[in-house]
Amino acid sequence: MSKNSAYFSVSPLNGTHDLKRIRQEIDRSCDGVLSVSVGLDRNVVTIDFDDTGVTPQKLRDCLTNMGMNVTGARIEYHSM
Repeated sequence: MSKNSAYFSVSPLNGTHDLKRIRQEIDRSCDGVLSVSVGLDRNVVTIDFDDTGVTPQKLRDCLTNMGMNVTGARIEYHSM
């Protein structure tokens, strides 16, 4: 298993409601997600994931399917 991190810049978030909705939807739809955090002040969704279970594109697609406007992304691959 390798832990990687994806940072997605999204359109303005609507408080804790979006935070809960994003976490639930990502956990439900994407195998291999290790953790999800949302920076409401910076409009950034951070997802730690195992790339044997999910790809960064799948994560982005999940956010887009939720109606989020993804304006940027950065992926960090970590070797363990």
